[in-house]
Amino acid sequence: MKKIARVNKTYVSAIMIILLVMGVALEAWAYERISSKKNSVKVDVVPVQLASGQQVKFDIRMSTHSVELGQDMEAVSLLKDSNGQVYRTEGWKGSPPGGHHRSGTLEFPAIKGNPGSVTLIIKNIASVPQRVFTWNVKE
Repeated sequence: MKKIARVNKTYVSAIMIILLVMGVALEAWAYERISSKKNSVKVDVVPVQLASGQQVKFDIRMSTHSVELGQDMEAVSLLKDSNGQVYRTEGWKGSPPGGHHRSGTLEFPAIKGNPGSVTLIIKNIASVPQRVFTWNVKE
């Protein structure tokens, strides 16, 4: 019985170490969240899927206590890569226009080639002509 308990503890310890290492490795590959706070509106953006040949997805969160967030996120957003390609949105899966808090996922087609970086541009939120968010593409 003691031998079984020792083996179980060994397996549990090994699994915990593996999960810890995997978590650290995944965190190293995660992209940085970038924030823009202008005209009383905070916009937080982080890529959740950003790799050449795959659909690009950004997690977006907007918050304010002073203006309506009534933008059509598909109409006010575009993606540019360092190779000069411009991509239009494929969809917004999130909060509908209106209110003071919005969140969702903005989707773009797969990026072409192997650009070194991408820039997400979101226009006309709270009278800010454009908010610019740039990340290096990890290989």
